[in-house]
Amino acid sequence: MLFEKAVARSFSVVDRALRRSFPADYHKRCMYAAFGMQKLLSDFGHEASIQGGDAVAFMASRSGQQAGMQGFANAPEGHAHYWVVAAGRLVDIGPHYLPQDSSFPAADVPLICWDLAGALPPFLRYRVFEDFGPLTALITTEEIHERMEAFIEQCRSKAKNLVGQPKLPTWLLTSLETVERSAAQSDVWAKGALRFASMPGVEKSLPF
Repeated sequence: MLFEKAVARSFSVVDRALRRSFPADYHKRCMYAAFGMQKLLSDFGHEASIQGGDAVAFMASRSGQQAGMQGFANAPEGHAHYWVVAAGRLVDIGPHYLPQDSSFPAADVPLICWDLAGALPPFLRYRVFEDFGPLTALITTEEIHERMEAFIEQCRSKAKNLVGQPKLPTWLLTSLETVERSAAQSDVWAKGALRFASMPGVEKSLPF
């Protein structure tokens, strides 16, 4: 299966599985999302490694009057965030969920499938603390291990029964060109991200 098609199918399945398994806080379950994406991408023929660390993304209010970087960082133990890398792409559903806990009414954030052949842009920052590789073992309590196994099985079952290519809730952020294209179509987040990236000295203001 072509990689971007596999990513889209995996995003759709993992999102639905998260919402069903953790209805109260599915948007905070990045470890489950990373394991689900890893297993599905592997099933679709694309080896994926889980990484852990810090991640922040540009956020813009729906009105366009407020903006800033928000995300996951400085965990007291473990890692603040988990995502996957596959086929030279950084793949992450997490930033798409950031508006739910934003300090202001935030515009939709795209799903991340960034081509790592180019440097990360100012509006998307990741700091890797650990690369767990494609064969990731979950070292935790028996309860969490069983919950993870059940979640992965649910993802695989949903993927097996998925008919046709799913319609995603938003666009895939794969490169600067996709941001420019979305901005031209009046996407609030994309327009704000381009303005943010063009600000003088923006690189010095970034957390990492």
